[in-house]
Amino acid sequence: MAVLRELDRANVLANVRARGEQLRDLLEAISAKPGSHLAQVRGWGLILGAQLGESARCTAAQVCAQAAQGGLLLVPAGPNVVRFVPPLIVTEAEVAQAASIFEQALADASAAAAKAAAPA
Repeated sequence: MAVLRELDRANVLANVRARGEQLRDLLEAISAKPGSHLAQVRGWGLILGAQLGESARCTAAQVCAQAAQGGLLLVPAGPNVVRFVPPLIVTEAEVAQAASIFEQALADASAAAAKAAAPA
């Protein structure tokens, strides 16, 4: 009961809703950009999946590895979905930073995959 009271006192669920909407909006904005390698955003709350488009030419694992180099931990959920599972107490600034790191990681991983696939 003490845990539930603390979650209620700290408005954790309100933060989850707000940060989940923020993350979805940021990822959808990335997806809407011309030339984006992001095809779809799905999920609910803070558990979101970003599906890579065919133009990405890289795997979710490659994007996750690139993001880790930028300090962001993401989880591949199959070959073409990157899963976001931030802590329930994530802040607005941290979500914005995560989206920025993800966008750069996606661009870098896709460029590296395209370069590796190019004929020598």
